[in-house]
Formats: sequence, C-alpha cells, structure tokens
Amino acid sequence: MTTTVASELSLLERAEAGTLPPFASWPKQGRPAGYFAVEQTDQAAAFYREHGFAVLDQAVSRAEVDSINTEAARICRNPDGTINGIGTSGPDEPDAEVLKRVLCIHFPNKVSELMADTYYQPEIVQFLTRAIGPNVKAMQSMLFIKAAGKPGQAWHQDERFIPTRDRSLIGAWIALDDATVENGCLWVLPDSQRSGVIWPERTHDSRKFDCTGEAWSYPFRDEESVPVEVKAGSIVFFNGYLLHRSLPNRAVGGFRRSLVNHYMSAESLLPWQLSPGQGDLGLADYRDIVLVAGEDPYAYKGTENRVKPGVRPSGEGGCGGSPDKKSEPLQPGEPAGSMAGAMGAAKCDTGMGAMGGMGGAKPAMGGMSAS
Repeated sequence: MTTTVASELSLLERAEAGTLPPFASWPKQGRPAGYFAVEQTDQAAAFYREHGFAVLDQAVSRAEVDSINTEAARICRNPDGTINGIGTSGPDEPDAEVLKRVLCIHFPNKVSELMADTYYQPEIVQFLTRAIGPNVKAMQSMLFIKAAGKPGQAWHQDERFIPTRDRSLIGAWIALDDATVENGCLWVLPDSQRSGVIWPERTHDSRKFDCTGEAWSYPFRDEESVPVEVKAGSIVFFNGYLLHRSLPNRAVGGFRRSLVNHYMSAESLLPWQLSPGQGDLGLADYRDIVLVAGEDPYAYKGTENRVKPGVRPSGEGGCGGSPDKKSEPLQPGEPAGSMAGAMGAAKCDTGMGAMGGMGGAKPAMGGMSAS
C-alpha cells in the first residue's frame, strides 16, 4: 500500500480533505488566470468568451459591500413577512443568529431597492455590454448567506434553470465576504461551456450539497476543476453553460455571503416559467425583467411583476424524502468530503415545478442556480 503525499494531491482533493488553506490556490505573485482589474474589462470579456468565466478583482468598493451586507441582514429578518419560507425576527435577536437560518433568498430585488439597484452596478454593465452586446436585461437575483456548516451546491449549469434561446445567459456573482476553499467558494470546470450541451441531471443524497440536483455524464473530471477564491467586492462572471459548483462552508464561523444577478441579451426571448396554457413555446417570453443596458426590442409587450421572493431549501432537514431520514448539519471544520450522516433516501426534487421553470403551476421563486 502506497501513501500519496500532500503535494501530489489535486487542489480539489486537498480542499475536500480540509488541508488547503484559504487562497493557497493563488500564485505567489499576481492574480490567478482569469482575474482582472476593473480597467481590464476588455481583457476579462475576451477571457470569458474563451473559457466561460472571468473575475473582476475587488471591483465593488468596501463601502458598497458593507451596505449590501447590512441590507442582507434586514432582508433576512423578513420584517414585512413577504419572503416565503422564513418567519419574521424580533429586534432583539442578533443579526448573526438571523443570518444563520438562511442559505439563499431568491429575488431579494423584489423587497429591496438597494438589491434592485445592483442590477445596474456600473462594473457589471460595462462587462456585460462587452460580453453580450449593447442590449442587456436581467431576470433573477439571489442572495446567498451560507453560514458556517451550510452546504454547497452540486455541479450544475444555469441554463438548465434559465433557458435563453441564444446562449447569452451570464451570472454576475458579487462576493460580499472573502470566498475561499474553506468557506465554500465557487469551483468551475473551465471551457465546459464550449459544447453548448445541457448535461443530464439527477437527484443526489450527499449532505455536502443543497437540494438542487447535480449534473452528470459530462466528459470532464472533477480534478480538472478550479477554485475561484476571491476577495470581498470581486465579481465572478460565468456562462450559463459552464459547469460550476460550491462545497460546504467548513469554516469555524462566519459567512460566505454573495449576491448573484443573472443577465442575458435583451434581443432574445426568454421561455422561462411558463404559465399553464400559455400557448406557442416558440413565442414564449418571460417579462418579469429589467433592462440594464441599451434597448428592449420587445418593449411593446410591457413588463410583469410575477415572482415572489422565497428561501431555497438547504437540505439540512432532508430534501423531501421520508421524514425519518433527515441529515445532520455539516459541523464547522468538518472536511467537505465526509459522508457521515448522509441524507440516505431523501429526495431532491428539482423538476420544473414549484422552483424550476417550465410547465406546471406558476412558480413562486424561479430557477435554482448559481451556488
């Protein structure tokens, strides 16, 4: 029996074993490949078109990040009771305790003007008009809190949830804390967007991940994946076909907060979240959108206010399977690869229904994506 030394292990193996320190994936000097300063937006967009992702390093100011985090705490208190899936919190309860209960809120822009304003973040719009074109619309936002011990999200492609017709979907992932291998940063499979294939998806029983399904049967190895460790204020852009995931937050304390907005070309129809009997799929066009740049060729249709904000199930109490087969929360500091207390037969319903997109009853929250 041979023993593999730590230096021979992949970054992923070291991360899952809990032996990869934060930012150890970075080179000793400079930024990793795909990371750019704000003034290098043209180069960032070119890298994105080739490899499916790019990072604008610390593009959002510390003051703006602090404001968003303050607003995030207010939203998680659900003061108006408008967010499905969580109750209201009393004024005496500390913010940290309130935040710990939430993994992700879909559509925080529906209850917060500040969150809605981030759609127009200048650094984001500047990148989008280079990567997509002059006319850009937004259709979804997600606020991730991801406290210590919260799960990650398995491999997935955002186009599986938000089906554009021209492959123009881009996620803009704003780091509100330093995101590291320890607290559950994004991992990507570079170049995996090139084929334009939506890979099959299956349910899983891994307590490392939330209730969203996982992509599989793709021609890539997990060991080829790259951790996207970023400083707070950085923006990660990723293509809708790019395979990406996140591992659990195994830090001893704290959060890995992020705000994720999704965008696409305003020139494309968006056949998403269809209502029963909507009619011709070829003309289906979701109109709960916000124009962030240029012109909307379909402005004559008007816009809608369809979706309501809600909380994503984290899977810590099971994902809809037998109520007596619930998982135990991942303990802070526990290696992400541990399978102790796995969900067993619990199911993760990610069909296109209550939180998916096409067909069935009118969804309340929209697609589950991002990480």
